[in-house]
Amino acid sequence: MSIILKKLEAANVDQVSRFKLSDDADKPLTNFIRRLALKSSNANLTQTYVLKREGQSRVIAYITLMCAEVALEAAYQISDKNGADRYEFQPAIRIARLAVAEDAQRNGYGKKLVDLAINVALEQIQPIAGCRFLILDAKRKSVRFYEEQGFRMLDTLENRKADTPLMFMDLQNLR
Repeated sequence: MSIILKKLEAANVDQVSRFKLSDDADKPLTNFIRRLALKSSNANLTQTYVLKREGQSRVIAYITLMCAEVALEAAYQISDKNGADRYEFQPAIRIARLAVAEDAQRNGYGKKLVDLAINVALEQIQPIAGCRFLILDAKRKSVRFYEEQGFRMLDTLENRKADTPLMFMDLQNLR
């Protein structure tokens, strides 16, 4: 069965009420898609993209993106220090949330959503406004997944100890 990836639309078009994650630590992800994602998108604070199976309205995975900036620290390993490091802050896109419903996990949907975020940054944002990094705060159980997608953990003692460490991808390396 093929899947559809698109921007979140009104609840009657994209059914989010059955989106489920049972881990207590993931309840904010479930609550966001069910109650706040559409409002946040309508207020232009974030943009949520959903995955559905063709012919079905139930959302099986989602990613929420927002604009961000990062203070450039020595811990960000950037490839063109002579150009980019003269700016204290760097433009970024933040993966604010990413979740795959329990019954749809381990099918590559998370990777598809990360690929979407990369493509949005490279193809839609960089040509118009610039965007250097893709960033996120990873749950500990997801760090390995994000490393496999090409993210690196910000290498500071405080970040390595954090419950949700900051991870980043330098988009310059993808061009």
